[in-house]
Amino acid sequence: MDSTIFKAYDIRGIYPEQIDKDSTYAIGRAFAIFVKDFYKIEKPKIVVGYDIRNSSQELLKAMTQALIQEGCDVINIGLCTTPLNYFANWHLKVDASVMITASHNPKDYNGFKFSLRTVMALAEVGGIEKIKELVSSPLDEIRTAHQGTIKEQDILPAYLDFLSTKAEGVNFSGIKLAVDCANGMVGPIFEKLAKRIGINYKGIFMNPDGNFPNHAPNPLDQEALDHLKKLMEKESFDLGITFDGDGDRFMVLDRNGKLIKTDFLIALFARFFLPQMENKKILCDARIGRGAREAIEKAGGEIIKSKVGYPHLRKGMKEEEAFFGGELSGHFFWKDFSNSESALLSMIRLFKILKQEKQPIDELIKPIKKYFNLGEINFKIEDKESAIKKLEEKFRNGEISRLDGLTVDYPDWWFNVRPSNTEPFLRLTLEANTQKLFDQKVKELKELIEE
Repeated sequence: MDSTIFKAYDIRGIYPEQIDKDSTYAIGRAFAIFVKDFYKIEKPKIVVGYDIRNSSQELLKAMTQALIQEGCDVINIGLCTTPLNYFANWHLKVDASVMITASHNPKDYNGFKFSLRTVMALAEVGGIEKIKELVSSPLDEIRTAHQGTIKEQDILPAYLDFLSTKAEGVNFSGIKLAVDCANGMVGPIFEKLAKRIGINYKGIFMNPDGNFPNHAPNPLDQEALDHLKKLMEKESFDLGITFDGDGDRFMVLDRNGKLIKTDFLIALFARFFLPQMENKKILCDARIGRGAREAIEKAGGEIIKSKVGYPHLRKGMKEEEAFFGGELSGHFFWKDFSNSESALLSMIRLFKILKQEKQPIDELIKPIKKYFNLGEINFKIEDKESAIKKLEEKFRNGEISRLDGLTVDYPDWWFNVRPSNTEPFLRLTLEANTQKLFDQKVKELKELIEE
């Protein structure tokens, strides 16, 4: 088996060269063994769901066969988003769940997101490495006396009920939304939710299609944003939203078709919910900008920084007992969603903010939009750690943090550089107080990294 499919948080690879039914069967058995050992139980109850990718049904069959043969009772929830899979995990109180998806990756990819009880990411307890270890040598003969069972269950009505309760008291019809569902899994669920709670919208690419014929299912992809912008140019909208392929992330455009930085959204969510929260802690990844930090602290929040990645954010949420957390990739975490992500829940709460504040989103972020920010750019570098060490030596007179890659703070600018956990890139984020300093530092950092 190709060991490179084992990523920091989940398992992903190209089908069928790296992931096929045989490797899926081996991974499924290893996961079942891990769950049984971890919880000291013989017949775990495991939810399995899958996305629209063309290879997903074949991998589903191999996965469920492996789990059943290891004595697990499987609940097949069918085609679903990742948040619906998470919801099934905690709503049905199962021992674990498997989501067959490659998230925002191109159509040739597939993979698995594993969760334990209450949507605890497998990576939180070193489970990805353990599965890799188990499948790297021949698995023992199956010793379970009795096979597990499999049943199908439609969990969508309960999920829609949950989301609808979060939308109570808000008249959504006053906001006109442009939406791009990227031919991923969120389209049909969005349409049902919109009908129930009265969202006024116009959508593109709503039908799931495993070929992703219009653009990559990645909301950070410029082509995806361009399609949404073109829709918004045709008529007047208050907001634009584009989802990723498995429905756990989204990006937001203002009424003028301009991208809203995700840390501005984190600040808006924090500012709105902080008065209702006993615990004033807000989980953020290490790249959050100063404008957002200052807005959160001014509202009485305490920022708890985390490494990038949903297992780190979720773990921090539980440890700090925080109500809300977010990271720049568009993941927003909610305590009342088992510390996990639902882009539709986040969308509902964003609508609530806009209705209560009675201002367009571009007006709401003006006080936060104080600094010049690069966003995040990528450099393809083989020896990423060596590059980071050279930067640390160069900027040793700044305030240094090694929480996630390297963050260096100065009074009038700061930067973060970190190795990607999923791709062969070194990622740079930089922010400065003035345009002149921003341009100077971006040029300087680019030259240093490219050396």
